[in-house]
Amino acid sequence: MTPRFLTALLEAKPLVRLLSSRKPLLYSYQSSLPHLPVPAIQDTVSRYLESVRPLLTDLEFKRMTDLANEFESNLGNRLQRYLKLKALWATNYVGFSVRDTNLSAGGQGGEHDLYRRKVNQQELKPSRVPGTVIPLCAAQCERMLNTTRTPGVETDVLHHWLDSEFVAVYHRGRYFCLWVYRAGRLLSPREIEYQIQRILDDPSPPLPGEEKLGALTAGDRIPWAQIRKRYFSSGVNKRSLDTIERAAFFDDEEQGMRGDDPEGNLDSYAKSLLHGKCYDRWFDKSFSVVIYKNGKSGLNAEHSWADAPTVAHLWEGRDGGFIRYRMLNMELPGRRRRGGPQRSFMDVVKEDIQTYTLATDAFQLGYTEDGHCKGEVEPSLPQPQRLVWNIPAEVGMLGKMCVSD
Repeated sequence: MTPRFLTALLEAKPLVRLLSSRKPLLYSYQSSLPHLPVPAIQDTVSRYLESVRPLLTDLEFKRMTDLANEFESNLGNRLQRYLKLKALWATNYVGFSVRDTNLSAGGQGGEHDLYRRKVNQQELKPSRVPGTVIPLCAAQCERMLNTTRTPGVETDVLHHWLDSEFVAVYHRGRYFCLWVYRAGRLLSPREIEYQIQRILDDPSPPLPGEEKLGALTAGDRIPWAQIRKRYFSSGVNKRSLDTIERAAFFDDEEQGMRGDDPEGNLDSYAKSLLHGKCYDRWFDKSFSVVIYKNGKSGLNAEHSWADAPTVAHLWEGRDGGFIRYRMLNMELPGRRRRGGPQRSFMDVVKEDIQTYTLATDAFQLGYTEDGHCKGEVEPSLPQPQRLVWNIPAEVGMLGKMCVSD
């Protein structure tokens, strides 16, 4: 936080206390938060050069420095004045475009869809600066799911749909549409497990060009924008691409790491979650969940729509991390809240369950002795849908080139 912004937050503390309630909604404090100040143009240019330095040669960096200095002393100052004017009325003075699209669907499914429902109903508690009553902005939570970054020649656009009935799954080079909503109800964890097993058992091979299609989202944005416009704006390619982009999130299935080297395995997982094979992630999605055969899982998040803590809160909720945090901080039986009554451990757990719905799976549903989710499967559930592609050879070759680069 900048000193100016922190000062504004501290000045807002009396108002925040006044507006506080016992159970504030997720967005209760939004109107009382100060706006982020527009940084000085010198700071913006300096940070930009610092960010691109590792990506450029010495000659390229010298040219970029000259261009940046020229921009700062000429056009930049004029644009800076316009930006300060825009910051007076706009909630987002940054020029990144966001478009909301109304997708008429009411279904939610799976752990992350339960979290989405909590966000939509504002049932999550607002985050605060640790040790204070100062709330943090929750605006980024809105576009956590049903969001994709669309490439453009001049600038990318962030597309967000209000809801989604399905998730996109990538397994062994093939793309599937997995519906988590059936006849007006959310599929149970047992039914979702059953549907995922059908994907794992599907013996069909990838279509030509399908396996490494995701590499296009890892390469330069301008070629991807041009290819998308030329080859993915109509027909089966557009329908399949729409499915991936409108999905609640993207799901990867991997074999998992083997061996007895914990430190080496940790490095392998980190590399896998960061970039994988470059073609087995869809880097335009707001986030991708990577599930390994050995039961481990992780997450890869696209960074333009939110800061890291926004995604971390989702992951903490999924793994019950907030409960572990309370336990590590010794809020156990016999401990008292400041000024409050004594609470048992189960009181603490119940509160955390109400706050983070995703932690309730083991408490409410449970698993059988052989590790499967409890529950029954509706016999008439349709098969997960294989996405169909008609990918020209030159597009497939470009995907392979992105991987080799």
